[in-house]
Amino acid sequence: MLGMIGLGARSGYAIKRATDISTRFFWPTSLAQVYPELSRLERAGLLARSEDPRGLRRRSSYELTEQGEAALLSWLCSEQKATTHFRDEGILRLFFADALTLEDQLALIGRLRERARAASTQLVQEIAPLADVLAEEGLRYPGLIARLGADTYAYVEQWLERAQEELRE
Repeated sequence: MLGMIGLGARSGYAIKRATDISTRFFWPTSLAQVYPELSRLERAGLLARSEDPRGLRRRSSYELTEQGEAALLSWLCSEQKATTHFRDEGILRLFFADALTLEDQLALIGRLRERARAASTQLVQEIAPLADVLAEEGLRYPGLIARLGADTYAYVEQWLERAQEELRE
């Protein structure tokens, strides 16, 4: 949340929208997470909230406090090793695919290949151009991560293609 606010997303809705086009491929966020976390960060003194109504709708706008900026920088520089997570229901299905017929195994891998191709294409065609705009403002890492995601999905597609070929043999 602090990072998204640091990048310019000022409301819960803006944070959710920003994560949907940027970090959802490796760090999905739901609206059910956003608003409680914003409240917690505000209570902790890391965010300052102000009213920012839009028509008849109540809306809050958030900014990092000095403490919030310090906390974000501390987290970014932390040497604490975080657990690596890879949570993908499609890959979980593949893990249990021995229960399927060969035809169904091949179909599952085909669906996973298509999904990986679509994700890579979306990152290249839709997300990377948005990140390029941020690069013009001096923020280069969203673009680097978009390319990492696209390359990762392209690799997964190639890997699944090889797995399909092995099964066919």
